[in-house]
Amino acid sequence: MQQPRGREALAPETFRPWMALRTVVMGAATLWIAVFLALVAMHGATRSSFFSAAFFVALFTACSLFYNRLAFTVSDTGLTVRTVAMERTVPFDAILRVDVVPGLLGTSYAVRTRGGSLTFSSLLAGHQRLCDLIVRHARLR
Repeated sequence: MQQPRGREALAPETFRPWMALRTVVMGAATLWIAVFLALVAMHGATRSSFFSAAFFVALFTACSLFYNRLAFTVSDTGLTVRTVAMERTVPFDAILRVDVVPGLLGTSYAVRTRGGSLTFSSLLAGHQRLCDLIVRHARLR
C-alpha cells in the first residue's frame, strides 16, 4: 500500500494496561484459586465459604482476562481497540475530539468518533502519549 505524499509511515504502537496491574490481578486470581482448593481439601468448610471463594475466583479471572486482552494500537490505518469481545479500527478522520477528564482515581479519556465513543484511562501504560498520538494524527490541534 502506498503512503500519501508528504506523510511518513506510522510505526504501529500498542498501549496496554500497566504490567503491575495485570500482575497483581493475576496474583489475586491465583490466590483465590488456592483458597478454593484449600476449602475443597478441608473437611467441614461451609457452603457459603465455597460460594465466596468461587465468586472471587470468577471475578479475578474475568478481570485478568479483560486486562490481558485490552489493547489500543495506533497505526497508519487509525486507532485499533481490542477487548475481550471485539476488535475495532477507527480511521483518524472519523475521530471528532478527545475529552480528557482528570479525576481522583486517575484520568479518563473519551475519544468521540462518528461511530460512537471509545474510552480509556490512566490504567493504560503511556496513556498521555496515546492521547497525544490520537490528537496529532486525527489533526485535532
